[in-house]
Amino acid sequence: MIIISLQAAIDNILSPAIMFFILGLIAAIIRSDLEIPDSFGAFLTMFILISIGLKAGIAVRQTGISEIIIPVLAAIIVGAIITFTVYYIMLKIGFDAANAGSIGGHYGACSSVTLTTVIVFLSRMGVNFEEFVPALYPFMDTAALITGIVLGHAGLKKNKIDSDDEYSIKNIFKESLRSKSTVLIIGGLIIGLTAGVKGTEDLMPFYSTAFDGIFTIFMLDIGIITGRRISVLKNVKPVTYLIAIIMPPAQAVMAILIANFIGLSPGGATVFAVLAAGASYISAPAVMRSTFPDSNPSIALGMSLGIIFPFNIILGIPLYYQIAIILS
Repeated sequence: MIIISLQAAIDNILSPAIMFFILGLIAAIIRSDLEIPDSFGAFLTMFILISIGLKAGIAVRQTGISEIIIPVLAAIIVGAIITFTVYYIMLKIGFDAANAGSIGGHYGACSSVTLTTVIVFLSRMGVNFEEFVPALYPFMDTAALITGIVLGHAGLKKNKIDSDDEYSIKNIFKESLRSKSTVLIIGGLIIGLTAGVKGTEDLMPFYSTAFDGIFTIFMLDIGIITGRRISVLKNVKPVTYLIAIIMPPAQAVMAILIANFIGLSPGGATVFAVLAAGASYISAPAVMRSTFPDSNPSIALGMSLGIIFPFNIILGIPLYYQIAIILS
């Protein structure tokens, strides 16, 4: 099984999407003038997230809304547990409550790029999964951010969350729901759910046929962004490097066990694990920066984008898939 896992990891590294990511990373490190225009990068993101949402919506219509209630609750619980755990680990290794809350929120929140990568990985492997699982993204993401806010402020010995808009749970909830990733995934889900297979039969070939090609350009862009921001790692405590490698697999195993309990297939459990193991570097930084102005944003961002994200897309995803098969 270890040999199979290593082979899957090697195959994943040699896949076009990951090699394009590495190309972008190298281009940034050597200070190449290679650049993806922001407007085109925004189009790539929209295309991918809408595609995920539409497929999820169609799957929910076929499965039935009642069938996703328990997975939604599971996603909320997992997001809260991860944030709670990481928060206290960060306190134990010397971080203050503001930074611990910020880092915990980053860990518990989800990475839309890692989510897309696992979908491509499973598709390339010919592995089926429940298409509604990616739509659990905003539930886990929002639960993690709110938990991080509550714990951080509790640690700062505030009697309650400030009523000021800067710190209010209501504002954080609204911020999470109106983020680009959430709007596109949930919006696509609602459209797919409403239209169904028949209503989207002329539309889906476009998303299905162009998806893999567009995703490679998207990964090139993400590689460039990662390479340009990797310098923030110099501000991270040495012990956090170890934690950043250990925690994602631990989070993934917990998620897989829960996924098995609620009846997801190994493919679905893998997607659920990636939601849990991914760390946000889009929604969480914006929310946590405004909520904990005294925290150092480069710490959480460095761990999310510089360590956890590359680990997950190169080695983590094949590993989680193998674990899901073993535990199924």
